[in-house]
Amino acid sequence: MNSFKGRVNLIVVLIMFTFCVVACSEDAASESAVEEVTSQVAFIYRESSDEYNMSNLHEIGRQYLDEQLPDLGTKAVDSVSVEEVEDVLRQLAEEGHKLIFATSPAYSDAVLKVAEDFPDTKFEVADGAATADNVATYSGRMYQAFYVAGGYTGEMTVSGIIGFIAPEPTIEVIRHINAITAASLLVRTCEDISVHVRWTGSWNDPDVEREAALELVDIGADVLVQHTYSPEVQKVAEEKGVRSMGYGFDMREFAPNANMTSIIWQWGWYYLRQVNNMLEDKWKAKAYDGKVSTKAHGRGIIDMAAYDYDQIPHIMEAPPLKWRITWNETVKDTFDGPVYAQNGDLVLAKGDKFPKGYIYNDMDWFVEGVVGDAPGEAPEKVEGRGRDVVCR
Repeated sequence: MNSFKGRVNLIVVLIMFTFCVVACSEDAASESAVEEVTSQVAFIYRESSDEYNMSNLHEIGRQYLDEQLPDLGTKAVDSVSVEEVEDVLRQLAEEGHKLIFATSPAYSDAVLKVAEDFPDTKFEVADGAATADNVATYSGRMYQAFYVAGGYTGEMTVSGIIGFIAPEPTIEVIRHINAITAASLLVRTCEDISVHVRWTGSWNDPDVEREAALELVDIGADVLVQHTYSPEVQKVAEEKGVRSMGYGFDMREFAPNANMTSIIWQWGWYYLRQVNNMLEDKWKAKAYDGKVSTKAHGRGIIDMAAYDYDQIPHIMEAPPLKWRITWNETVKDTFDGPVYAQNGDLVLAKGDKFPKGYIYNDMDWFVEGVVGDAPGEAPEKVEGRGRDVVCR
């Protein structure tokens, strides 16, 4: 009898164990389903994307993509160092992401290496060094947007002093300062217009940006242009009653009266375009370098934030709009000659162009009209045709 009861108890225990195993397996399967990757597109950021920086601008673009294609599914990985990025790229590719955007040029080498091992995965690198069979690069001619902005800053200044708050004297930043200065002087030919530069040493340091902006207002600047990410310069402009130009994203909320517009990156526009190309099997591994938009706002990778005529008077639209159309329909560009160096020397004659790649790799000097120090030296003075108007 006891033997029979023992066998029954054993059977009961085995049945209970079986139910437990099945239940645990179902729970594990359920947990696995939750963790399953369903996104098709991934983004890798160098910095924390919830701060004022370039990663934040790319994140705004990703969110726009999600809004436009809600069934797509995207994934973002924050604060990825150069040392970590190869492992992150491999993980994202192994998870089955079809398209991976690496949003820093520092990731170029790792992307090119990993892409060889995942030929069916598409990769794109912001400001990337090179393309490959499944690697594209993307950027925009931001200097064109700064040149368009110069048409506005030149017209809007009354004192003739434009203040420029800049992070560090890289070729990129110097190129943009030169662009806004050249345009400001062009629309105010023969007038005493100058762009005064203050370096902050950082892309996001609100205290230093505020100090620089206040110093520029004290010397008479009535237009402030920023090439930094925090909105502190806009706040100073609002407080001091001067006009301002933002950078990166639309900053009007921080200076509703002072802000004319902002020079913006529209990564979302590009991401939507490229993802649609992928979905339609039209994606190509090429280097994209977008021009400033010629149409209404929102039609290019770089542009000016939308504005109304209370911000920028109607009469001021004509020259910048003409420049936009010219750049997109001809081979002309911002830094075509004549170009004058900071000391007044003609360094590029009218009708001439700098060698290919020069403004991206060698323009570490300031043009005429900039007040400030740059690390490089301008080219030698040249003979040839300069301005058609001679100022006396």
